[in-house]
Amino acid sequence: RHNSEKWPDRTAIAMKNFGIWQRYTWKDYYERVKYFSLGLISLGLEPEDKVCIIGDNEPEWFWAEFAVQAAHGIPTGIFVDSIPSEVKYIADHSESKFAVVNDQEQTDKFLEIKDQLPLLKKIIYWDPKGLKHYDDPLLISFAEVMKLGRKYEEAHPGLFEENIEKGKEKDIAFLYYTSGTTGVPKAAEISFKSLITAAQGFVDRCPLDENDRLVSNFPAAWCGDSFFATIPHILTGAKLNFPEEPETIVPDTREIGPNFVVYGPRQWE
Repeated sequence: RHNSEKWPDRTAIAMKNFGIWQRYTWKDYYERVKYFSLGLISLGLEPEDKVCIIGDNEPEWFWAEFAVQAAHGIPTGIFVDSIPSEVKYIADHSESKFAVVNDQEQTDKFLEIKDQLPLLKKIIYWDPKGLKHYDDPLLISFAEVMKLGRKYEEAHPGLFEENIEKGKEKDIAFLYYTSGTTGVPKAAEISFKSLITAAQGFVDRCPLDENDRLVSNFPAAWCGDSFFATIPHILTGAKLNFPEEPETIVPDTREIGPNFVVYGPRQWE
């Protein structure tokens, strides 16, 4: 909200799509988070409800994350290459009531296990390709949820802003699941204070401002993306860029010309 008031028309994030960079201002960003948040509330999201998110690093992933947090829900991420049984474990263990998914592949995973997830109310997809003839009542598009949010605001003006004001630093901001290399994945509860303090520590050592450019290349379900990209981007106003596909990270990064990058061992290899 602060950034949308300070830089309403400044580009906040950019996503390459079909070879063209699609840019969103801070005002665009704020409105998408706002209306998706209100849409979730209209569908039954309540404080402390969990919402799992799975998909490639794209703007909708983070709009969903912040929308859930603004409604006092708790988001959790699932690694994009998880098989249905792994998806089921995290969705069930976290007691998620909503799933926000990228595309047909991730939608199919949830449809395969939906009978094992009695708490699941909706599967919300943001890429409709291949889903035209799906008619499961659990399914709803990201765009449709935003429409519900706009309508909900008419009857509940100011609710989104009130929800933001009620947030506390000790509230749980995210459930980060471990990789499960020593057993089943374990959920680490991260508060808003912890998340922001860690990201601010990074910014203090590697100063950034609104003229800098970052690349979102860590898995969004891992805390590294929040610590080194997403939250520093919000704290400083630095533009966050999303490559078109995992396979195009190298040429897309060359076009972005980021001021700072952090890679994991596999990416360096």
